[in-house]
Amino acid sequence: MTLSGPIPAAACGCDCPERVAGLMPVEAARTAGLALVRPVDGGEDVCLREARGRVLARPVTARSDMPRFDNSGMDGYALRLADLSASSALPVSGVCAAGDGPAALKPGTMMRIYTGAPVPRGADTVVMQEHVERSGDMARIIHLPEAGSNIRRRGEDQRQGDEVLAAGHLLDARKLAICAGAGVGKLPVIRKPKIGFVLTGDELCAPGQNVDGGEIWDVNSPMLTALCEEAGADIAATAHVPDDRAELRAALAGMAGRVDMIVTSGGVSVGDRDHLKPVLTSLGARIAVSGVAMKPGKPVTISRLGGAVIVSLPGNPVSAFVTWHLLGRPILDRLLGRAVVGTSRRLVRTGSRIVHKPGRREYRPASIVGTDDAGHEVVSCGAQTHSARLAPLANSDGVVLIPGDTGCVEAGDTLEFLPF
Repeated sequence: MTLSGPIPAAACGCDCPERVAGLMPVEAARTAGLALVRPVDGGEDVCLREARGRVLARPVTARSDMPRFDNSGMDGYALRLADLSASSALPVSGVCAAGDGPAALKPGTMMRIYTGAPVPRGADTVVMQEHVERSGDMARIIHLPEAGSNIRRRGEDQRQGDEVLAAGHLLDARKLAICAGAGVGKLPVIRKPKIGFVLTGDELCAPGQNVDGGEIWDVNSPMLTALCEEAGADIAATAHVPDDRAELRAALAGMAGRVDMIVTSGGVSVGDRDHLKPVLTSLGARIAVSGVAMKPGKPVTISRLGGAVIVSLPGNPVSAFVTWHLLGRPILDRLLGRAVVGTSRRLVRTGSRIVHKPGRREYRPASIVGTDDAGHEVVSCGAQTHSARLAPLANSDGVVLIPGDTGCVEAGDTLEFLPF
């Protein structure tokens, strides 16, 4: 059964020079940004309960076979199948429960056994209790099983010394379960990258404070903090800088030697009060990306200054959020040495007609609203993308990718969906 077709290579018009002169295609920008990244060095050993969200530094190998012994897959009766050749009824000679040591089965008998218990020596089959009629110390088999039924064999999951988890995996509940099953109590993890924030804007005010005049509450600082911490980084420094070139220069220069990655917000466009790019140039930063053919987030810039890679996001919250997911998070993943770097995506159907201005590729916030008759996921999104409107973002499950050469997407058409 095919759940979705393959996602083809991009074929939008975002590379057309007459449409988006001077802007880099999204995939090229991601590649150029990743080329600036050197994974962090160093690490530590942490216990399982502290390892969630960390990245595995070295492979994990099984300390023993798993299961360690043949055990019962269900509650029932363990027996030697050949003993049923003369009679379907056998005496019950004992009980074996999970945690008991291995027992021996007396010839010509069966043993009561519970799920997870070691299979008694001499037994070759477990009969589920629903197929047994018990009367005192005798039990009659009412449904003859196949030899070997309901036994989980030693080592069928993993063998001692097997690599059960490769380096580079992000440790979540499933991965930690694998490590615990391999008998590993401590895990080698990569050092958390140190992140520094430089947020610009004379108008910014901390959430919770009273605002006056043209002040606005700072959305990007708590949002980006959460995004970076969720990805496994430590926030080492935060600088709120006014729209002043000298102060911005000092903040970037001072932070570049202390962190692995700097995330800036605002001041990255081409206005008179947008100082980020001139400051990067004056500091001798290596600028690999300066403007991307995407909406929102066109002015996003990626550079390297000393030991720090710098991801410069637009100041509008929706633009910052989307560009972080597409370009910032892959860079942080690479810093962490993750095995998988990039944004997951899948195909969905549109629930209604979408109008788009051809030119830049657009990533429009969208919500999964159900499935169609064929079982395909259906999305709903707004008529436009507004870079400063938070409500549509809060109610979205991800973004749909509208190709740059598309003017209209009809209801029921297929688009790529990138979940948050």
